[in-house]
Amino acid sequence: MARLSLAVLATLFSSSLVAAAPTETPVHTFFRRDTSAAALIAKVMPGTLTCTNTVADTGCVNNTYAAKFFIDAFDTYNIRTSAEIAGVLALTSLESGDLSFRSRSDSPGQGTSNMQSPGFNLDYARSFPELAAAANASVSDVTAVLALVTPDKYNFASGAWFLATQCSDAIRAQLQTGTDAGFAAYMSCVGVTVTDSRQAHWVTAQKAFGLI
Repeated sequence: MARLSLAVLATLFSSSLVAAAPTETPVHTFFRRDTSAAALIAKVMPGTLTCTNTVADTGCVNNTYAAKFFIDAFDTYNIRTSAEIAGVLALTSLESGDLSFRSRSDSPGQGTSNMQSPGFNLDYARSFPELAAAANASVSDVTAVLALVTPDKYNFASGAWFLATQCSDAIRAQLQTGTDAGFAAYMSCVGVTVTDSRQAHWVTAQKAFGLI
């Protein structure tokens, strides 16, 4: 699947895909009021519809609140295909319980929306100039490193960062096909196999994006 312009990326966050070639549109122009993006996120992560939390950076997150952060993330990391966006959201849905938590109590230092391991969270924190010094000062404290990247600005972009920086072009090309084999390749990059639960989340995302 070809990479898409920002206007098509916006279209992906509506009920269906549009084949016509659009003009370039600043991502924030589309996303400033979130309605279409929020509806699509709800299709992939229905649990976000029941979250009533209104405090930023803590607890569960609803689809409308999360939408602007995801759009920014896909823009920042140049993820512009429907299948890649679907894959990241499917993974995020599973790992975060539809955005209901940001860390694992049974695995210190593991967290963010895609539930990265501590080593990746360190690399992720180091990728931000404003966090790098604190991350380097906290190398031996995985909980402190995780705390750097769980605020909203960073939390929701971790999945996009991981795909863009940790998965090869070959794996991304496979994921761009929108197939089960492509998702399996993506999961191999994440370091897991496709369980029934992961497959179910992927199918939900495929349907939401019109891939099947």
